[in-house]
Amino acid sequence: MSDWDLIVRTHGQLVFGTAWRILGHVADTEDVVQEVFLEAYRMREKETVRNWGGFLRRMATFRALDRLRDRKPTVPLEGLRLVESGGDPEAEAVGKELRERLRQALGELPPREAAVFCLRYFEDLSNQEISDQLDISPGAVAQALHKARAKLEDRLENVLQGEES
Repeated sequence: MSDWDLIVRTHGQLVFGTAWRILGHVADTEDVVQEVFLEAYRMREKETVRNWGGFLRRMATFRALDRLRDRKPTVPLEGLRLVESGGDPEAEAVGKELRERLRQALGELPPREAAVFCLRYFEDLSNQEISDQLDISPGAVAQALHKARAKLEDRLENVLQGEES
């Protein structure tokens, strides 16, 4: 087994999980995984990568956010549940709608703010880990996270108030 095969086997789930938590759509996630590994394969010949896990997670985050920004508003058929088992259908519908609105709002954020938010809340990384992943200062992480939360809160609040009117 080559070093590249080992890298893909070792970090494939990490890349998929990162993209999935941002996109919530299998086909888009699979496309992002392919893009990330293809780009990483090409880069490995030009640059030395010290931390493949961090490098691939960062790439997956940015590529997933790019895909989120380019996404056209559609509803995939496989996402529809015709028969709901257990739970409160209204609460599940509201939760699904909020997740989609959050994804849409994330796609409207500046790249750094979106990446920091995703790494913090979808990947559960600490500010220091995000700082290391993105090669920015912990203060820049905190500032980007603060701005992202404020913008997302404002956008989501506006959406909810618009529905109540």
